[in-house]
Amino acid sequence: MKAARLVAFAAVVVAAAFASCAGPKPPAPAPPATPTPEAPPAIPTAIPAPEPRPAPPVPPPTGFLNGIVTYTQRMALTPQAEVQVELRDVSAQDAASTLIAKQLIATPGQVPIPFSLEYDATKIRGGRTYAISARIVDRGQLQFITDARIPVLTGAAQGPIEIVVVPVR
Repeated sequence: MKAARLVAFAAVVVAAAFASCAGPKPPAPAPPATPTPEAPPAIPTAIPAPEPRPAPPVPPPTGFLNGIVTYTQRMALTPQAEVQVELRDVSAQDAASTLIAKQLIATPGQVPIPFSLEYDATKIRGGRTYAISARIVDRGQLQFITDARIPVLTGAAQGPIEIVVVPVR
């Protein structure tokens, strides 16, 4: 039995010798890397102010002159007739007047013909003189026109306006 023990002991010594000659054991392979979830984006502590938007353009203040255009002749207008109503600055006696606003009324029907002339109120200045006029054109031919100045706005009555036109000769 001694011999069997001796053989077993020798086998252990030889195995240990081989193990010491082989060098250190390689490290065990690393476990496969598990992907780490990305961190959620940082939440800002203060919300930035929105970019300022340009203010929408403010339309100029508007005014309206309301009234009728009429004539005294006993005749009907044709369906092709057109009425033109104009507001002008007539302050300068020796210069041409300045057009402030104009309205075209196509197929006006018969007199009295109502109008509502819209104008830019920023163009009206105190101390100036303004007048309204009308004309009736039929198939390109001037038929009726205002023959007297009709003052409006500054220093004039502010009620409905009656423009009486006369025939063109």
